[in-house]
Amino acid sequence: MSYKPRSLFRIIEEVNRSVFLPHIQRPFVWDEDQMRRLLDSLMRNYPIQTLLFWRTKDAIKSRKFMETVEWDPNLSDFYDEDKSREGVEKVLVLDGQQRIQTLLALFQGGVEGPNRDEKREAYLDLTSGTEIDEDGFLYRVQFSPKPLPTSWLRLADLTGRLNQRNAEEIADDVNDRLEAELAELAEANDDRRRREKLVRRNVAQLVALLREERFFWVQELDGVAEAYPYGTVLDIFVRVNSGGTKLDAGDLMFAAMKEGWDEVEERVEEVAELLNGDRLSFDKTFPLKCLLTAHGKGAELTPKKFTGPDSHSLLDAIKNDWDRAEATFQQLRDFIVQDLRIDTPTLVRSFSSFVPLFDYLFHNPKPDERNRQLMRAYHYKAQLFNWYRARTDNILNAMHRIVGEKLPGGFPMEAIKQFFARNNYLVELGREHINETRLRYILLQLVYVQQFGTGPFDVRFKGNAPHIDHIYPQHGLRTQLGLQTSDVNHLGNYRFVGATDNIRKRGERPASYFNRLKDAQVQIEKHLLLQDMSTDPSLLAWDAGSYQSFRDRRLERIFEIAQSVVNVEAAIVGGSGAGS
Repeated sequence: MSYKPRSLFRIIEEVNRSVFLPHIQRPFVWDEDQMRRLLDSLMRNYPIQTLLFWRTKDAIKSRKFMETVEWDPNLSDFYDEDKSREGVEKVLVLDGQQRIQTLLALFQGGVEGPNRDEKREAYLDLTSGTEIDEDGFLYRVQFSPKPLPTSWLRLADLTGRLNQRNAEEIADDVNDRLEAELAELAEANDDRRRREKLVRRNVAQLVALLREERFFWVQELDGVAEAYPYGTVLDIFVRVNSGGTKLDAGDLMFAAMKEGWDEVEERVEEVAELLNGDRLSFDKTFPLKCLLTAHGKGAELTPKKFTGPDSHSLLDAIKNDWDRAEATFQQLRDFIVQDLRIDTPTLVRSFSSFVPLFDYLFHNPKPDERNRQLMRAYHYKAQLFNWYRARTDNILNAMHRIVGEKLPGGFPMEAIKQFFARNNYLVELGREHINETRLRYILLQLVYVQQFGTGPFDVRFKGNAPHIDHIYPQHGLRTQLGLQTSDVNHLGNYRFVGATDNIRKRGERPASYFNRLKDAQVQIEKHLLLQDMSTDPSLLAWDAGSYQSFRDRRLERIFEIAQSVVNVEAAIVGGSGAGS
């Protein structure tokens, strides 16, 4: 192992020639502010930590750095097949990807603009460095697709047309041009001298950063001359990337898994996309939790599961069972879309609640309608009663012991309820829960799915996503009928309505509004839920007594519908014994 200083100019020269990224590295994730902050730190002489390299001739998939940073790159475009081969020497970056990619973009490449064909290059204001701005920067850095004024130095020039010139010559040239431009402004001598001093100091620092071997230190594991097998290097990689916010648990898991199956991250990302469609927000750690749980290895995401003594057997099991897992994810997606009609993350308090559904389907595929009803009841109970609000992995592991096997008796609702009841969670919907404000979206969505057979958020145009609407307009109830907020903001008075229709409605009284809809052949009974009011909307009279009667009757109807779904096990013959 060696530990040596290296000039930035040399590092940039070696990038994509001898220095590459190993396939275990995640994509570049820094934003422009983080890139600017790195240069600001270097201009202030702040340390930026050691870079960790690994020299090897092993067959390791090697990826190029981006000359121009793309914000959504296809990583497969950057793999170098020749360098990836066995026997070909290369140096792989284990720690330092974000910094090296940033420095390459700053001093030689650029970043992608809003138009993907547009390249924006880095410029530093040579007259900055005296005042800290509101974002905490002392030095002004900007990415621009076109040249900036004279005081802004294009950093790529330092590795290009100016690479043979010394700092004094570069600074003098900038100062001479600034002198000519500012001549008409009658700049005071003190201001001119201060400006010239800043330019000289900043150019000297930039040139020193590039050419001197005192700012960047490289620690290199020499796997050519010494024994650094992949397993050891992987353990080092996991350890150096486990602190701070560099990698999350999923990233570290994928890093550990790729030794045995380099396509695993791509497969899992495809599953996450399948589950999300274009509306939900499952991340790629969700499929990992599902796979680990279903294989009986616990829901905790720890790299040790793929670096320990049993790692190969676990990865082989996941790889060999992938077709079965993929089919199960498709069944879960179908259940979410067709049975639950979930079209927005607003309706999900915890995505972890879906892990036991995957676990059950993995071992009990293609459940019949009776079991799908129980699965729907489980989902709504989990969301309404917030079963996964704490100790999530412990709960998922307990659920695996209940659902993670072949269950001839069906979905084990009673065993699940017993577990949560023992742990002081609610397990049955009662009237006391029905008007809790935080549950209104989930309860209303449940009612609309039962009434309409589709989710209220399943709209053609994103701008028409439904609002919660007061059937009796809230402003009039307060100002004209003198009702309190708790009487007005009441589930019995709520419905979903498209944003566009809600704007048009503009406080119209309910008798007029629903008569108009009825004349237009709109099925108002699915909104009002009360047959007499739907038959004759004029019964929605504008007085406090009529409002309260309607609201309370409608709330009772909502409870009846919700209870038939959430507490369905009570109505299913033999349901009390399912899976117990």
